[in-house]
Amino acid sequence: MWDVIIIGAGVVGCSAAKYLSQYKLSVLVLEKGSDVCSGASKGNSAMVHAGYDPDPGTKKAIYNILGNAMFDELCSELDVPFNRSGTMIFATSDEEMCEVNRLKELGDRNGVSGVRVLSQQELREKEPNMGKDVVGALYAPTGGIVCPYSLVIAMAENAAINGVEFKTFTEAVGFERLNDGWKVLTNNGDFETKLIFNCAGIHADKLNNMVSEDKFHITPRYGSHILLDREYIKYVDTTICQTPTPLLTGGHTKGMGIMPSVDGTVILGCDAEDYDDSDDVACTTRSLKKIVDYFNKVWRYLPIGNFADRFPMDGIINSYGGLRAHSDRDDFIIGEVLDAPGFINAAGIESPGLTAGPAIGSHLAQLAVKKLYAEKNEHYKPGRNALRPFRNMTKEEQSEAIRKNPDYGKIVCRCELVTEAEVRDAIHRPLGARTINAVKMRTRAGMGRCQGGFCSSRVLQILCEELNLDPLEVTQSGGDSYVLLEKACCSRCKEE
Repeated sequence: MWDVIIIGAGVVGCSAAKYLSQYKLSVLVLEKGSDVCSGASKGNSAMVHAGYDPDPGTKKAIYNILGNAMFDELCSELDVPFNRSGTMIFATSDEEMCEVNRLKELGDRNGVSGVRVLSQQELREKEPNMGKDVVGALYAPTGGIVCPYSLVIAMAENAAINGVEFKTFTEAVGFERLNDGWKVLTNNGDFETKLIFNCAGIHADKLNNMVSEDKFHITPRYGSHILLDREYIKYVDTTICQTPTPLLTGGHTKGMGIMPSVDGTVILGCDAEDYDDSDDVACTTRSLKKIVDYFNKVWRYLPIGNFADRFPMDGIINSYGGLRAHSDRDDFIIGEVLDAPGFINAAGIESPGLTAGPAIGSHLAQLAVKKLYAEKNEHYKPGRNALRPFRNMTKEEQSEAIRKNPDYGKIVCRCELVTEAEVRDAIHRPLGARTINAVKMRTRAGMGRCQGGFCSSRVLQILCEELNLDPLEVTQSGGDSYVLLEKACCSRCKEE
């Protein structure tokens, strides 16, 4: 019997796994996707929110502030890129300035450090290239940006190094109450445990409602994002957003924003639309048009507005979508279910869920420690022994790396300067890559201007070499997403 089973390997589930691994506990993480970070945790704006937005006293506000404060130390330990670049909410009218002042008041009540309202003159001093019609802004210096999937993968690797087990392609489909815990029924066997952490994101309501009379409902709230090429990052230092917008279906969106990513691209988005399908994250023409239309309208306000008359369509290199888990309680649902002892929810984790994730995971771990009287794991190993990206090395360091390992001298992805050494390492790391997208998330091979047009075939070949796979077995992202449908060297081969 396991001490703890975590359902869902997103930011909360992997954070809980990391902090649980600091104790003498047996922990199993179940993930229905092909890899960790297969859901909402990878399809978001990558913002680490300062905490000026949630209503004071809510779980969103409490865990936002706690989580934000954890990022410097956490990302340093795990070698995850993090930039505390600050967040700016701009206003172009007196009405929007009223909203800016309201957010300042919320920020003060939530205990956000350094948040302040900038007059037009102060804004000009900080961002001289902002459009002339911007009348003021809210500035929150503790806001930041992180690579969400790098963070989740890093926490999962750290947990795995310290004894946590992970099972992908494993979906929880039911539960049975035992005298001393629970049996989790899955499509991949059944598992007994003393405690269950429900970190299932969009599907957390279904799991809760199987075991409790205290029902709640999660609405999948879709949002899409656009990626701009690296040439625009030089104009954007701070995450810049519009003032928040109420939604007719409840809650609100923080509005469209322009985010300078830690990897050198620029993220634009996102919109908000309630869906019925809990698994549909495909970008739609309608959704992308909302983003393009919005930035066509406001491009003149932004710091790069002076460098282009209209939104640069030729700068787009990709788009992606994600689903937020919006609960009908409009707040995070965290804690043990009263009529299902040992079943602990971390549900409704929408924005600022990425920011709050480490704090929620730490809290869940402490609940288990108290319930199970767990002792500290004196053999806990911090970090994850990450391989340093070739692109981040100096010329001298690159030469030395190639001398020690010739695979560093073989470039797989030209756009992102990813080497064979890094791709092979990604495959053999704890929770190693098994698909082209898994390699992509761990190395950035395929995330540049050509979006894998040059490197995907080589990544596929390396996967075959390292895992002894037939090329027809390699998938883009697990399941039936096979990259190749047949092999044929030439017309003669086909005939034979």
